[in-house]
Amino acid sequence: MRFVLVSFAFLGFAFYELSGGADFEPRGVRPDEPEKVAYSPAPKPKPVAEPVTAVALVAKPVLKPRQNKVEAPGPVEEPELTAEETAKRLAQIKPGLQSGLNSFGQNVGASLTLASLEQGAVSFQTNTESEAPQVAAPEEPKADIREVLGTRVNMRDGPGTIYPVVARLNIGHKVEVLSESGTGWLRLRVLPEQQMGWIAASLVSKKSP
Repeated sequence: MRFVLVSFAFLGFAFYELSGGADFEPRGVRPDEPEKVAYSPAPKPKPVAEPVTAVALVAKPVLKPRQNKVEAPGPVEEPELTAEETAKRLAQIKPGLQSGLNSFGQNVGASLTLASLEQGAVSFQTNTESEAPQVAAPEEPKADIREVLGTRVNMRDGPGTIYPVVARLNIGHKVEVLSESGTGWLRLRVLPEQQMGWIAASLVSKKSP
């Protein structure tokens, strides 16, 4: 009995699985399957042939300048001259040669004369330069060097005692006299200090002859 129940249970489970199990749908409830339609691709457009003209078929010619062959001139054969023709040509050429020689002689004479004149002018100029007297350069005046005669002589900034003292010189100091004021004062330069000022003429030695 137990075996029969187990057999029925197994058969029921097998039928349930064969019928679709949980996904089982009755025939009337199933949706209609879509009809299969054959697909045909859209036709490709045919290429349109462009009209070909006769001008397009003919290639444009390239024009090249025509090069003319220049043949080198060959040696020209001069006809042989007879003795009479030679004498005639010499007679025609002789006057021209004579005039050319005459003009050449005249030109040579003129050139020789011009050359002699130029040489004479050059020699005259040389003699004039040699005879010109030579002027001696003027001699520079000698410096008027003197000595101080007094002891501790005041050298002032101007020709007078009203001017301030700029230096004091001892007896025997060398000075160079630059100018005289005409009022008894000398403008001088102290040597070798090169300082300039004014000192009374009585305090400076006389000018050497």
